[in-house]
Amino acid sequence: MKDRYLLIFILLLFTQPAWSTQQTIAVLLSDSEAVYQQPLGEFRAKVKQPIEVFNLQGDIQQAPQVLGRVMSSKPSLIVAFGAKAAYFAKAATQNSQQVPVIFAMVLNWQRYRLLEGQENLAGINAEVSPGTQLLSMNLLFPDIGRLGVIYSKSHSAMSVREAKSAAELVGIEISARPIERAKELKQAYRRLAGEVDAIWLPTDPVLYTLENIHWLKRQCVKDRLICIGQSDNVVKLGLLLAVNPDIPSIGGQAAALATQILSLGVKPTQIGVQDPLGTRLTLNAKTASKIGVKLAEDVLILADEVIE
Repeated sequence: MKDRYLLIFILLLFTQPAWSTQQTIAVLLSDSEAVYQQPLGEFRAKVKQPIEVFNLQGDIQQAPQVLGRVMSSKPSLIVAFGAKAAYFAKAATQNSQQVPVIFAMVLNWQRYRLLEGQENLAGINAEVSPGTQLLSMNLLFPDIGRLGVIYSKSHSAMSVREAKSAAELVGIEISARPIERAKELKQAYRRLAGEVDAIWLPTDPVLYTLENIHWLKRQCVKDRLICIGQSDNVVKLGLLLAVNPDIPSIGGQAAALATQILSLGVKPTQIGVQDPLGTRLTLNAKTASKIGVKLAEDVLILADEVIE
């Protein structure tokens, strides 16, 4: 009888839930914006380890205290949503590179040099790759043969180079106009408008001011020109099309990367920075009507959201 109880005890000991012996994954948020809650929810649902959430609340003065708590929790991995979270997660692990970091939702992540000097970081790009955007545009509007691009060299030179390479594959000719200040967008547009079929704005903070978007909306309607931006908001303001990452699915993708690192032993350097797997197409049907673009039924089916 004693032997039976001993056997049961041993079996119970070795069948305890896996999380009981696992370290916690630390999730670091840049602030409390609702946009981070969607991927956080997906990450919670799909990751197999317990997690603890830390929030910088947008205040870099709190960073030392918050990061002290993060590192005191001895996390198996840190997932950072947002630029501040990614930057400080890198700084916190500079001397603790045995702790891997996955960053996501960092616009223009290259300018933060997140992969430089450390080998414990991997990430998910906050933008859909130029190639995917052009393929989506070509699928929806196959008559576009000449594409005008307005960008700033300081933020989007690499994206424009990628776009030019991708454009060759789909037979699109790109004319690019660099600007240095937001107020130069109007002049760049006027130089392009007469020689292209569409205008594409990459993710670039120099371009995106409310004044520029409202002006561009009016001008594209006047010139009956397709204008493509980078967020649902600019389509709601009047641009025709945006191709964006699917925000909730970024959390699921981060969970998959966490599994690769923690369960399969994949190194962050082997992952690098991945493109987002999910995309979201937003169309403005009212703008399409104003510029004389007819949206076929099969095009509307492809869109995730149609603004009427």
